[in-house]
This record gives sequence, structure tokens and C-alpha cells, in this order.
Amino acid sequence: MYREQIDAYIDAHKEQLIDDVMKLVRIDSQRTQETPGKPYGEGPAEVLEAAKELMDSYGFATRNYENRVVTGDFNEKEKQLDILAHLDVVPVTKDWTVTDPFQPVIRDGKIYGRGTADDKGPAMAALYAMKAVKDLGIELDYNVRLILGSDEECGSSDLVYYYGIEKEAPMSFTPDADYPVINIEKGHFSKKFHGEFEDCDALPKIVKIHGGDKVNVVPANAEAVILGLEEQTALDAAKKAQDETKVKFTVTKNQDEIVITAKGVAGHASTPEVGNSALTALLQLLAGLPVAPSRGFEKIRALAKLFPHNDYYGKGMGVEMEDEISGKLTMNLGVFQYTPTSINGQFDSRVPI
Repeated sequence: MYREQIDAYIDAHKEQLIDDVMKLVRIDSQRTQETPGKPYGEGPAEVLEAAKELMDSYGFATRNYENRVVTGDFNEKEKQLDILAHLDVVPVTKDWTVTDPFQPVIRDGKIYGRGTADDKGPAMAALYAMKAVKDLGIELDYNVRLILGSDEECGSSDLVYYYGIEKEAPMSFTPDADYPVINIEKGHFSKKFHGEFEDCDALPKIVKIHGGDKVNVVPANAEAVILGLEEQTALDAAKKAQDETKVKFTVTKNQDEIVITAKGVAGHASTPEVGNSALTALLQLLAGLPVAPSRGFEKIRALAKLFPHNDYYGKGMGVEMEDEISGKLTMNLGVFQYTPTSINGQFDSRVPI
């Protein structure tokens, strides 16, 4: 009986639900620099406030936890279920063709816009499930709390903060995965690495590498600057690497410097095989260049062996493993920077149970 009522309610409120999803998608909620009272920047704080206003207007008791998390309670009874969703989004790229990332449009029955699937759309679906039950007057013996975070894409420090204050409910789920349900989750192992070494004046030499912005995203863009290298040598290396990796390389000359840019395909770190890493492809190219020996170049070549291009499963590190329940370990070099005296990077690995 209730299922038919709820289905009819959702059908009747479909346009309102879509409008609410698009209202949140219009807010650029990428994490940015912290400002007073806004630990994840302006956008995440703005989207939390917008969601709070929606929950307030639909009759739920709400609370803002220091612009990290907002919650909406179904009733005042003992809490039995936490629904965990998030309103921050991964960094945008220049690959959008249907619309700009934060200008949602509907085409062929789909909403296009950053966050519609991950995770603003599912968050609103959960809210409307609660709204349907509430508006239909269906009594619940316990409380359901919708918990909307704003730092899931950068490590979930929002939930660490929240659960440092509040007790977990006996049951929880998150509408942020494949339909209909995933009942296990791999371990998450993400670590930074750093190294320092002396500069070397011998030419040619690599003076800069930069790739990736978020550790849990396969880098779609990377760039290297090389001093004293012949342009034709760089062009030949770029063509060879492009043929091998299918990453697009561009070589430009600026006085004595050669700039090599790599354009790959972004993807989530939990499924790195969906993307095509510009960063690991660039490291492969650079490791084969005839540059002068140096400690820095040794590090680049070592990293190219540890993170070979299209090695999604940790073979280069010697940590490849899998189990029947949760599948293969995955590995993603998400962020990397190089100067003639230092390296800094971070990788993201999802580890089988």
C-alpha cells in the first residue's frame, strides 16, 4: 500500500525534484581555500546553506555543523538510520560539451551538470523519499537523519568532524554508488610522498612537472618544462608516447625551454581504468628522454617504474592483489609536482577486504 502511494507522490513531484537538483548543481561547490567560518571555501558553504533551506521548507528539523555538514531529521524520536550524501564535487575539466559544468540542462531525459550523479542528485532523491513519507502522513517508529557533507571528494573530513560530535545510528547507507546496492567497501589507502635533492646544472634537464589537482581523480592534464633540449627530440618523444599511451601531447618552444603538455581522460580513482592518466603518460615520456644524469632524473625514472602508464592495479609497486568479494586493488597517482630540488606527490589506492 505504502509503495504505491510513495511512487505516485514522487511522480506527482517529479518536476519539483528536478528543479531542486538543478538548484544545487548551479552552485560551484568545488573545495577551495578555507575562509573564516567556511573550512572548505565559499562554494561548499553556499551549497550546504541552500540544502538546509530546502530541508527547512519541507518541514525537517535541521542543523548546520560549522559549514561542514548539514542534517535534516524526520522526527524527534530515537535515531535509527543515517543517510549519508555529499554536495561537494570533483574538479571541473575543459571537456564539457553539452553545457557548462554549473549550468544544468536537460537533454534526452538526462540532466547534464557537475554533481547530478555524484552526489547532488542522489542526495535530493533521499530527501524526497523522506519528504514523501512525511507528507503522506506515514508514521515511523524511529528517526531518520539525512546527513549532507561537503568534503567527500577530498577525504571526508566533514564526517570525521560530524561523528566526533554525534553518535552513529545503528544503520546507515549512502546513495553514492551503483544501483541498486553495494554492501561492501574496499579499504582506502592514500599517502603523500616527498623528496629533496641537490640541483644539477648539467643540460638538458627537467625543471618542472605538474600533474593532477585531486588525489582521487585520474589526472586529465599534466605539464613538464625542460631546459636545453632539442625541439625535434621532444617532438619525436611526444609522438612515440602518444602512439603508446593514446594521451595527446603538445610540444611548444619558449626560448631555451621546451614545454610538453599532456591531455588524457579524467576518471575516479576507485575505477582508474575508466580514465587515461596524463600524468603517468608524461612520466613515461620524460623517463625516456636523453637528459643529463641527476638525482632528480633518477627519481622521475623511478616513479615511472612504480606508476607505469595503464597500471591500474599496483603491479609496479609490487602490491597487486585481489579477493573474490571485493575484486582488485586499484592504484592512482593523483597529484605530482617536481622541481630541480624536490618532488611531492600523493597516490590513492583502494584495497580489497
